Amino acid sequence: MKFAELRRILGPATGIAVCCGMAIGAGILRTPGPVAAALPDAAWIMAVWCLGALVATLDAFLLAEMAAMVPRVGGLVAYVRLSFGPGPAFLVGWSMLLITWPASLAGVAVATGELLAGGAETLAPGAATTTTGRVLAVAVITVMGGINLLGLRAGARFEVLLSALKVALLAGICIAAAIAAPTAASGVAPAFPASPALLFAAVGSAMAAVIFTYDGYADAVYLAGETRDPGRTLPRALFTALIAITGLYLLANVTFLCVLGVDGLAKSQFAALDVAVRAFGPSGAQVLTVIALVVLLGAVNGYFLTGPRIGRYLAEEGLALPALGRVGDSGAPIAGTVWIMVAAIAFAMTNTFDQLYAITVPIISATTALVAIGVLVQRAKAPDRPRPFRVRWAPLVVGLQVTIGLFLLGSFLAADPQALAIDVVALLVGWIVYRWIRARGGAAEVQR
Repeated sequence: MKFAELRRILGPATGIAVCCGMAIGAGILRTPGPVAAALPDAAWIMAVWCLGALVATLDAFLLAEMAAMVPRVGGLVAYVRLSFGPGPAFLVGWSMLLITWPASLAGVAVATGELLAGGAETLAPGAATTTTGRVLAVAVITVMGGINLLGLRAGARFEVLLSALKVALLAGICIAAAIAAPTAASGVAPAFPASPALLFAAVGSAMAAVIFTYDGYADAVYLAGETRDPGRTLPRALFTALIAITGLYLLANVTFLCVLGVDGLAKSQFAALDVAVRAFGPSGAQVLTVIALVVLLGAVNGYFLTGPRIGRYLAEEGLALPALGRVGDSGAPIAGTVWIMVAAIAFAMTNTFDQLYAITVPIISATTALVAIGVLVQRAKAPDRPRPFRVRWAPLVVGLQVTIGLFLLGSFLAADPQALAIDVVALLVGWIVYRWIRARGGAAEVQR
């Protein structure tokens, strides 16, 4: 089926804003404490955050090559389709539309709802999710989805504004807190993992939180089909955003360690709030509430900018209902946006933030490794295909990325086998649905 051409109206500012907006969300406000609790040693704490930056950097190089070579909406789904065919692409897209995007959006929306209901204190890990918080989460999803239904420009401009504000506000409060707060006194940190097996599981637990916090650093690739000169614009956007994200995360963790100490950070359920209160007194909680609201709304809006484009790509390839591929005159994919809204509301009404991120991380890591292998597959299958951006030492970069991905999958399994089991079941159901589509001839077009 033929669909109307997409308009290439987005520039580098939108790409940078989407990457920053998607990555910098509830994670950096909540996860540093649990990371430190899993690995209560300053060197290990900073090491896992640096490892997260390494994973993101390797992936950004590979995605920059693929995005420049395949400038279509759909991002990672399009790259998997090109390298491995419609079956794996359907499973990746299925998992994203069914789990990753709506669950991640719901997790941020639930955090936003609790923030609006009770202030920054409600964002602490393990805090009970209230009925009021869920209702407000549904309202946030509906309002932000409505903004994006107005058109691509409306959603993109809102994202640029929110992302600029969140980076400036977070960096500002970290620097101010480091200056204002007294240096932390030394204390006794929780016990460090005593055996290699316990250390392996602890790294898995810590890295699940870190990967979730970094996730989104390259999501501008899902808008490649609507970006001007994507071969130049997207690589610049990816690397600029990654520098900003990594710098902010390392600054935040250094600030937390300086203000709270290793033992204080390891015992903190909400490091950002503890630091703000220690530095600025009771007013620190109010300041953090405002900053957190900007941070979370930027992430919610980013999910609406990117998620519906996955549906558009699957529809173009005959792997989803044609309605998901239709885009209105305003540039908004109506059915795709409504689907993300409905699925996210369902997740928001049934799951907590911690449950949602545990489910999404294994799928993210597996897809990242698959796309990395696809770069080498394309080098072999289509060596003459134009590549406006080309990764140097690609076999080494891919090897590192896949090795890290396998290590993370193993450690995720050790840390939370139940979450991984949910992902496996979802993929098995997806494979059954794909075979049903093939049997009905729905994927005939993609066999060209």
